[in-house]
Amino acid sequence: MAKLTETEFRKKLSSGEPDRVYLIYGEEKFLVKNYTARLCEKIAGKSPSEFDFVKLGSAAELEEIFSACEQFPMFSKYKCVVVSDMNIDALPESDLKLLMQYCEDVSPSTVLIFTMPTLSQDPKKTGDKKTTKLSKLAAAVQKFGTVTEFAKKDNTSLEKVLISWAEKNGCGLSPRSASRIIALSGTDMTTLRNEIDKLSAYANGGEITEDVIRSLSIHNTEVRIFALSDCLASGDYSGAYKQLHGLFEQNEKSEIILSTLSSVYLDMYRAKVASESGVSISQAASDFKYGRREFLLKNAAQRASRYKTSVLRRILDIILEADMTLKSKPTNKQILLETLIARLISETDKMNNT
Repeated sequence: MAKLTETEFRKKLSSGEPDRVYLIYGEEKFLVKNYTARLCEKIAGKSPSEFDFVKLGSAAELEEIFSACEQFPMFSKYKCVVVSDMNIDALPESDLKLLMQYCEDVSPSTVLIFTMPTLSQDPKKTGDKKTTKLSKLAAAVQKFGTVTEFAKKDNTSLEKVLISWAEKNGCGLSPRSASRIIALSGTDMTTLRNEIDKLSAYANGGEITEDVIRSLSIHNTEVRIFALSDCLASGDYSGAYKQLHGLFEQNEKSEIILSTLSSVYLDMYRAKVASESGVSISQAASDFKYGRREFLLKNAAQRASRYKTSVLRRILDIILEADMTLKSKPTNKQILLETLIARLISETDKMNNT
């Protein structure tokens, strides 16, 4: 049917019946997640029945996907089957051919959604320009459904988005101030959304001024380390090293990197323990004297939900050990931090495999 732009996809969401099959991917993961969630809500509702809404992960076999699609909906008009982060380019050619053929045969009572909320796949190779398997699947889906690629937005587009978010929160934000937020916090839309919500809460219906931004906005070092910890939690280990090497390229001091990383995981541990003890985030923020930076603990609570408490304890011990080595022994600081990330990856893998 079509490969749609973001604007076209948004319009399609608000009107008409859904297509039988969708492919949603792109570099801007915030938009991939956001629009996938909105599409699922349109099809299955806010509280979908487990009979009518099936979510499959990256390890799903084709037989499992086809079987889910063949089941009739029980309480909704459509059966919604979501396949997240399937590595299409790693599929054998025979499986790819089956998948492409199935896109034509999806039942009229089923909506099949392929989405890439964390996995990055480029439908074109930059070197030899050969068509990849993802590109082949996209071409097949376009014949019978909808394909949408969400690319990274440029700074001008991001400024408009930030201004729109602020207005929806009842606050004013000038283009100059929006540009300042991006300069301080980076271009990741998930981070920027959190920043706008935090700044809007502080402005309380007024203008988000540059003074407010300077005093509250997190800076690029923190942004990269937050992104690094998110990469570790989601299993995007190449992304974690990319963030670390980005900090090296900024000539950020190893001591600052380690200290900030320690703070990120300490916030997660505090939020996790507070939740398990029945203590509210606001009370925990007060107990630990976070003051106006209570938002750090709120954001940490979301990250901490991916971890077991015992794993967070081990991670803090590993970071402490690296900190003691850094401060007490002559060492190659870059290698020390790279080794630290490898150990954190190991702990995360152990958790995910138990």
